[in-house]
Amino acid sequence: MLLKEMLIPFVLAFSALNALLLLGRLLPLFEPILRAGIGFKDMLRFVALILPTFWAFVLPMATVLGVLLGFLRLSRDSEALALFACGITPRKMLIPVSLVVLTAFVAGLFISSYVLPKSKMASKIFLIELTQLALARGVPEKTFFTPIKGLTIYADKTANGGKSLDGIFIWDSRKQGSTSQILAGHGEILVAPGGKEAALRLTNGILNMTGHDYKDTDTMEFKDYTLRLRLAEGAYEPSRGDLSIDKLWKEINNPKNTKDDNLSYLTEFYERLALPFGTLILGIMAAPLGVFFGRSGLSGGIALSLTAFLTYYTLMISMANLAETGLTPPFLSLFLPNAVFLCITAATLWLFDRKGAIKD
Repeated sequence: MLLKEMLIPFVLAFSALNALLLLGRLLPLFEPILRAGIGFKDMLRFVALILPTFWAFVLPMATVLGVLLGFLRLSRDSEALALFACGITPRKMLIPVSLVVLTAFVAGLFISSYVLPKSKMASKIFLIELTQLALARGVPEKTFFTPIKGLTIYADKTANGGKSLDGIFIWDSRKQGSTSQILAGHGEILVAPGGKEAALRLTNGILNMTGHDYKDTDTMEFKDYTLRLRLAEGAYEPSRGDLSIDKLWKEINNPKNTKDDNLSYLTEFYERLALPFGTLILGIMAAPLGVFFGRSGLSGGIALSLTAFLTYYTLMISMANLAETGLTPPFLSLFLPNAVFLCITAATLWLFDRKGAIKD
């Protein structure tokens, strides 16, 4: 019975949070998606790739909501008092809670270690392909169009669906160490077979290349110039968030890395481990809180869950930022929120075991 009371709100919370975060992620991409003209099948593929990127956050939140709302209902309907009257002790009531949160802990550890980095990298590659497809379909007229980070294209007039351009201005800072400004009278987008690579052939223009220190400047006129419309070098390289837990550990022990690189990898490594432990601690804490605040109702339960988790998550982010500066050891910083909430959980469990349900 207790498992059912927790699982139903867990599933509802998990689904609702995923839908909410997915909507927020897709809205900024709505225009590029339309411009790329991808089909329904590719859209479903993108949703499947991007959903796991939310799970490291959604799973602990849904676990806390599921456990707390389940026990809120038991307390509100006086079923918790009835269970105590039948000889069911608080410790026995925590057995199904332990099963739920342990399952969530193992799942969260696996997600943060392996699923999350693979999903991030796969969705990143998909967005790169989406960018190339959007470019292949043309440039909008009289709009500063930034299809790629570091590349902005403006065309005074367009034709042939945005593939033929007149009055062109281009700002290109994709290459490290220099920035290019291009003015051209005419341009035409050339698309490779498959539509995933494109180039812009420019005629009758001026190329001005400036170093980032603005000391070195080269200017040349051209009759024909081909600009490859591709991402900057390293765009396909995985960042630390795209690495699995074992690859992170290898990077930590890589003698070629700088001290700052090792600090960054260590912070990411311990952050991946700390959050699943937070799921375990907060999930257990939610059971006695659900009983103690049983009269607060559904809205009160949701507010209490959000407050507890967001407090924990804010503290986790703050300590991660502190660890990045090198002022405190990453392990100490990232596991301090867990230590704080472990003490709070121990106090609530002691009170729950001693007093049971608190009557009005």
